[in-house]
Amino acid sequence: MYFNMTKTFSYLMIVAGILLIGLGLWQYMPKSFSSDTPDSEFMSITTKRVIFPILGLILSLIGYTLIRFVREVEDEVKSLRNEISLLAQKVEKNTEKSRN
Repeated sequence: MYFNMTKTFSYLMIVAGILLIGLGLWQYMPKSFSSDTPDSEFMSITTKRVIFPILGLILSLIGYTLIRFVREVEDEVKSLRNEISLLAQKVEKNTEKSRN
């Protein structure tokens, strides 16, 4: 209820991470190059092969951890509300007894 935006952001992080992993793995697909392709092109492909999957994994893990954290906080908030309502009922009963 309170954390809908955070949950949405977390799910988007997970999806973006999966897309980055897929993009990084796609870089491993065989490609044809001409003999006069500069070395910087090969370095760029190698960098993408390594960086994209790592960033995707990190982003997915952060999103998953954030979702778990939000669930724990929501459960704790729910239990605190129940406890507060029980305490309020006890106080109300005690004030009625003291009036009589």
